[in-house]
Amino acid sequence: MTVWLGDELGALLGDHAAAADRDLVRRTVQLLFREREAGHVCVRLADWQDRAPDDGAPPFPAAATWTERLLASGICDAGDRPRAPRPLVLDGDGRLYFLRHFRDERAVLAHLQARLAGPPRVAPARLRAVLQELGMLPPAGTVDWQVAAVAAAVQRSFVVLTGGPGTGKTTTVARLLAVLLRLEPGLTIALCAPTGKAAARLGEALHARAKDQPHLAAALPSIQTRTLHRLLGYLPLDDEFRFGEHRQLPHDVVVVDEASMLDPALLAQLGAALRPAARLVLVGDRDQLAAVAAGQVLGDLCRAARPERGVGPALAACVQQATGMALPVQPHPPPIADAVVALRENHRFASQPGIGGFAQALAARDVAAALTVLAAGHDDLVSEPDADAALQSLAPALLAAAAAATPPEALQHLWRCRVLCATRHGPMGAIAWNRRIEALLRQHGHRSDEPFYRGRPILVTVNDHQNRIWNGDLGVVVEHDDRRFVAFETEGGWREVSLLRLPAHETAWAMTVHKAQGSEFDQVLLAMPDMPGPLWQAPLLYTGITRARRRAVLCADPTLLRAGLGNWPPRSSGLAAALAARGEADGS
Repeated sequence: MTVWLGDELGALLGDHAAAADRDLVRRTVQLLFREREAGHVCVRLADWQDRAPDDGAPPFPAAATWTERLLASGICDAGDRPRAPRPLVLDGDGRLYFLRHFRDERAVLAHLQARLAGPPRVAPARLRAVLQELGMLPPAGTVDWQVAAVAAAVQRSFVVLTGGPGTGKTTTVARLLAVLLRLEPGLTIALCAPTGKAAARLGEALHARAKDQPHLAAALPSIQTRTLHRLLGYLPLDDEFRFGEHRQLPHDVVVVDEASMLDPALLAQLGAALRPAARLVLVGDRDQLAAVAAGQVLGDLCRAARPERGVGPALAACVQQATGMALPVQPHPPPIADAVVALRENHRFASQPGIGGFAQALAARDVAAALTVLAAGHDDLVSEPDADAALQSLAPALLAAAAAATPPEALQHLWRCRVLCATRHGPMGAIAWNRRIEALLRQHGHRSDEPFYRGRPILVTVNDHQNRIWNGDLGVVVEHDDRRFVAFETEGGWREVSLLRLPAHETAWAMTVHKAQGSEFDQVLLAMPDMPGPLWQAPLLYTGITRARRRAVLCADPTLLRAGLGNWPPRSSGLAAALAARGEADGS
């Protein structure tokens, strides 16, 4: 279907080009559309010059000739020319965009640059006094990156907090909110994430950590956690948002968790909806899977900031004055280096040497180390290439979930195990694994031959505003008081939804890694494809394994695994280069 759309769009725009350029325009649009489907925001003409697509067509021309012909075709414009909008846009570095993606990227860039240019918001002496009052000042001679992140977010209108699993991102958010509320007790705060489950997890985690932060504990009852779409007031029938440039959000602080799932269009909308004085905090793991849509904003911001090399001088000076800590300063940094902090110390993986070592090796792009950890025989990380044997390792947990007798018990089992797949289809896809598990249940006397059998986990796939059920919510079919319904978790309990009122959904013994982002399970079986292809990539392996809290089983062909671990596919965009340009220029 997507190939057909690319062909149709290419033919349509080609028909509007000058006769001599119609074929080139058609093929260029098809290329751009195909690359967009692969996650790229744009295409660099220089990367494709003199190359032929896979369909046997002739090579594209040299970049200079290609640029000249596109600009003369009548359907492409240069980004710095104030003309009437045209479907394609070429920026000054030879990147070709669809107009919508170009506008989104430029809107994000303008929003971030405006926030980065703002003056410090709190005097270091005042920040130091509050940190000392709340017991957050680190011992002399040490470096606490969580405190550094708090200082950055207090001082600036925009900050990125990144780090792998177990590095304390949520704890840092809790400490930050406690400091901000001590500085300004009347702040209005919004907590959100791209998915409903990720938003709920953020709220639950902050409630757990608020016991040590009285200011945060007092404010939490008035702070809602929701999806980013709900925060912005998405109107699905109109495909529009209530909040934007002409009606801005009332919040003083907006925290977006799982920001690796953000795409440029959504961040552009959020930027337009924020008041200039509001603080924006993006939290996420830059090594996780990027957004389903084109682009990878968090990865672009981190590539531009290069936090592994140190911070910017302004942030280092602020932290020095407020805490006494001496942070490493990178040479010739761009302004965004003062707004991106990477957490480095892991607080979770001491009891998970397999999962932790595997994740840390991948984050360091060390394939040999990742394979060594996988082969070490750790109890929490097992490699089992055979699908049937891998399933047997999860069988006790799956059977216990199917046999749960009460709604609370069934909901507890809902988070104890899950099979995660790279795709829905194919012999190693989620649909096939769901059938495999249902066959296992039947072998042990559990009925799974009716649509709503007891114990069936349900993944909601659309938003249902009337019943307050959201895309990505997980429930379970239960039988209680002689009635069968789907139970969903609520804060402190559960609620039932009639089988007749259940929105579009699918069975969720197995689900894709993308749909599991923002969730965690005690045990995870990650099933990779049995054939080589684009889904064999390190971010998917990293994200799937780190969904496991206690134990992960990797079902993968060893030969394909080695290549996949080294595959970190880049997504083309101009955002990172634009944000890093000043630092590169200063360092030349």
